[in-house]
Amino acid sequence: MHASSRRNRVLRTAAVATAAFSSVALLVGCSSAPAEPAGGGDGGDSDKFVIGFQQPLGGQSWRETGLAALQALANQPEYVDKVEVVIVRTNDNDAAAQNSAMQNLIAQGVDAILFDPASSSGADAAIAQATAQGIPVLATGGPYDSEDVYVVSTDWGNAGTIGAEWLLENLGDDKNLLVLEGAAGVPLNDGTMPGVIETLEGGGATIVGQSTNGWNEATAQEATASLLRSNPDVGGVYSFLTGLQGVPEAFAAAGIPFVPVVGGSGYNGEACTLVDYADQGLTGNSVFGQPAIYAKGLEQAVLLLEGTEIEREQYYPPLEITQDNAAEFCLPDEAPNFQLGYNFPGLDITAEEIKQYFQG
Repeated sequence: MHASSRRNRVLRTAAVATAAFSSVALLVGCSSAPAEPAGGGDGGDSDKFVIGFQQPLGGQSWRETGLAALQALANQPEYVDKVEVVIVRTNDNDAAAQNSAMQNLIAQGVDAILFDPASSSGADAAIAQATAQGIPVLATGGPYDSEDVYVVSTDWGNAGTIGAEWLLENLGDDKNLLVLEGAAGVPLNDGTMPGVIETLEGGGATIVGQSTNGWNEATAQEATASLLRSNPDVGGVYSFLTGLQGVPEAFAAAGIPFVPVVGGSGYNGEACTLVDYADQGLTGNSVFGQPAIYAKGLEQAVLLLEGTEIEREQYYPPLEITQDNAAEFCLPDEAPNFQLGYNFPGLDITAEEIKQYFQG
């Protein structure tokens, strides 16, 4: 079946509508806006822990699913009566804006701060201020370079090398590769890609074309199409944390036979692409972190505030979807950008709860 006649696999970033419910206040846009605790207009319940969460790159599907998972957990019976979450989002990856937003959360008197790092050191001033005031800070979603920060994150470095090693094992005689990094300047990208390149080149591969996927399937498709015009005879493609939809579509549109592809957004569309193109020989590996790591960070913050000692650095293994198990993950009735990995072991977050807080 030709790609154009397959199930509608629209490669676009989801438009997100996120609701504020009883225990979650949501602020979108300017990170310098004062945060308001949830739970009504009376300034919140003083018996609850107030936890601030700063999220960059609002609108990116992985992060929006993580945000939905955090909100879902905050509203479960175990948490709804003891925690308020104040969420401040920015639509870019501005480290200075993140630092300012975190300082505003401190000024609002939060008990703890969660953040998905926009850089490896850009929030140092806010972290120092929080530490001086006895406010614990947890980086969730990615690592942060500070001894004063708890880290609750996917093991992104391992995720990168898992994909690189899989690609090397699945290459044929042609060792020429295209490589797409994610988003330059983001810690999990900049901290992972050097190891990916070292693994690929150390395994005998030659990188003949490089670009960026921007963690967007449409961008991955466009970047691959551009690279294929000058490098049509490649043996494989490595695309960091996105691309197992867009990259194969670029090959199909160009009429070039499929090669092994590493993607990794964990979108439903990645699993379904592997299923749809299986009869045409597509092989691939989606290596991705669970966006519900945000909810895991909330769980750990609450434990910390309750007096439980937690590990300073917690790194969790990534998930993998390959042609061998893709049919188990593909959800034909869900949108291509429905994010898999929405649950986390021990948290019991359902797809229905995610849909309550996320629309794409």
